[in-house]
Amino acid sequence: MKTTYQIIFILSCACLGKGWSQDTEINIKERFQYHINKAQSEITVDGVIHEEEWGGYEVATDFWQKIPYFDSLANPKTEVKLCYNDDYLYVSAKCYQKDSFVITTLKRDVYWPNDGFAVVLDPLNTLTNSTLFGVSAAGVQWDATRTSTSDISSDWSTKWFAEVSKSDGYWSVELAIPFRVLRYKDGVEHWGINFIRNVAYVNEFHNWTAVPEGFWPPDAAFAGTLQWDAAPQRKKSNYNLIPYISAGVSKSQDDEVDLDADFGVDAKLAVSSALNLDVTYNPDFSQIEVDELVTNLTRFNIALPEKRTFFLENADVFSDFGGPGMRPFFSRRIGLNQNLQPVPILYGLRLTGNLDEETRIGVMNIHSRSTENSLAQNQTAISMKRQFGRSFVQGLFLNRTAFDGGEAVSGDYGRNASIEGVYQSDNGQQVVYGAMHHSSKEGITDDNLVFNFGGAFQNANWELFTDNFVFQKNYFADMGFFARVNNYDAARDTTIRVGYNSSYSSLEYRWRPRESWVRIHRIGVENLTIYNDDWSFNEQYNRLRYFVVSKNTSEYRLRLNYNAVQLLFPFSFTSGEPLPADLYRSIDVNAEYESDRRKALSVQASVRTGGFYNGRLSRLDLSANYRVQPWGNFSLGYQWNDLSFPDPYGATTITAWVSKIEIGFNRNLIWTTLFQYVDQSNYMGINSRLQWRFSPMSDIFLVYVDNYDVLDGMMGEATRLLSNNRALVFKINYWY
Repeated sequence: MKTTYQIIFILSCACLGKGWSQDTEINIKERFQYHINKAQSEITVDGVIHEEEWGGYEVATDFWQKIPYFDSLANPKTEVKLCYNDDYLYVSAKCYQKDSFVITTLKRDVYWPNDGFAVVLDPLNTLTNSTLFGVSAAGVQWDATRTSTSDISSDWSTKWFAEVSKSDGYWSVELAIPFRVLRYKDGVEHWGINFIRNVAYVNEFHNWTAVPEGFWPPDAAFAGTLQWDAAPQRKKSNYNLIPYISAGVSKSQDDEVDLDADFGVDAKLAVSSALNLDVTYNPDFSQIEVDELVTNLTRFNIALPEKRTFFLENADVFSDFGGPGMRPFFSRRIGLNQNLQPVPILYGLRLTGNLDEETRIGVMNIHSRSTENSLAQNQTAISMKRQFGRSFVQGLFLNRTAFDGGEAVSGDYGRNASIEGVYQSDNGQQVVYGAMHHSSKEGITDDNLVFNFGGAFQNANWELFTDNFVFQKNYFADMGFFARVNNYDAARDTTIRVGYNSSYSSLEYRWRPRESWVRIHRIGVENLTIYNDDWSFNEQYNRLRYFVVSKNTSEYRLRLNYNAVQLLFPFSFTSGEPLPADLYRSIDVNAEYESDRRKALSVQASVRTGGFYNGRLSRLDLSANYRVQPWGNFSLGYQWNDLSFPDPYGATTITAWVSKIEIGFNRNLIWTTLFQYVDQSNYMGINSRLQWRFSPMSDIFLVYVDNYDVLDGMMGEATRLLSNNRALVFKINYWY
């Protein structure tokens, strides 16, 4: 088999750790412990660390420097204290700092570019999953979740409290995190915990524990121990109701004006302290930030991130199956018909969380309404994950059934089953995994499997990775996303399914000079080889890359790419004749620059030039952001793509503009406007949203949408704009 060298690579990764490990003898759980006691007086969350409230508690200090270098005794100093009462976990931090602060925004859930402080909690001691609560020096809150497979998601939000205060020589923060928003087990006397200090003005990150180089600060595997004097007990009557009402006026392309009003409700119920039930009835997503469109110069579809609140908490329990470009479950497909047009959702149920410290489950059922052009759909997802230290086995079952009225439509279904196993060493350096996926549809009994396997190794200097797929042509995932299997035939204007086998590998070496303007050098190679389902050649992509990150956060990236494509079907990137099915080889070079993001004016620039199939592609990507600290961000981006092919295959220029304005009148009143023009899709649009958070997690939204089709001029006429949708929407939701 042509992937033998990848198997050898995986086995090598599993054996390399002892020789290359940095300092695995440090037992972080034992070395970094904080003993928390019940509060002896009432804590007032005002950002001021009063001695009478906080004077008698243990201090966590002597942080480790994480970035730019791994080192002990980080400077400036940070001092953290914790206590609790029956309802809240309290955290205070005194962050010593004399210089000016870096505050990039007053918008919630933007944390990393700012001076800030965050706490990392792993109440179930999973070593893989954590919940993060952070605050910028301006008092802007950030909450997020992290898993070892999908990293950090800032889309999850919940209700908690924080304030900051500035004093001579330091700033201080107080957090009050309700036990009811945390997922933990009764009677467990120790949790995983860590603290992160952002010192943006000197471009440093600090950790309480000694998180090794090569690992991200929120990694739960390197959290310390929070030792309770008495284990927290489950909170009674733990539920939230979030009703909404909305009203709007819209004008369609035919100038018909519609008035609309609606209502619905979301509910969160803690079935146990570690298991949560989410319920939604008639959900409305009009307030969700609009997707930023991108220019697509590939032959395949691209995936956009999920932003709808209902799908976000514990999303990894469903979405972490498969790999990049192939996901059996992809929540963005829910609420869309077969033509990928939005349809209304009647209700949704999600039960997610932990049965115990080693077992996570997820059960979800969504029912969408029928429309004039589509049947109602009922979609179910069931998953279970069993951990063994940092390793785990997980399974997933999916079912989609079409309904006509109250009756299931015979034969109109799609079912999927997946099982995956992952071995990860205790120090996190070695990973080996394998998986099998199966699909079932009416009349399809063969070629309906997907296999994937791979491995990784990383330490302070080296990172190796391989990922391999065998994708049979009759594997369907009605609730998922896969990029490559559908091939468009431009000559016959049809899509043809073709199975494929892919093999990806990468190797990177990085080093950090101590006495230099450079913070880190990164040099790496990549290889992606695609075979057809009969193992004949389809595509190969090789890359040599070199990245430099400076101490002032500016970055320089250089890539040299070689691509060979055996085009299976004619395909066109222009209005000329489609490129014929043939073998194409090309070389291109890509250079990028990103300036210091802490400055008021920051810029990004990217240039690509070289071969593209049998022609050439030149690409320029420019963007700039001007920040008025702390309340304003004004950005403008431009992309230019020039494609030229030999006759008769044509030439074209594709451009795109995007501009975003964000004004924070204060932390609770934010106005955001997005303007987009993409001539590849003949689209221009404006989305403007005013959000007033009048109470914690309770909002009033006023959203204006104005979308246009861009029509090419005919017979010498100028380009015309045709309004296809204009709307003004008001929405209010209240978190009870």
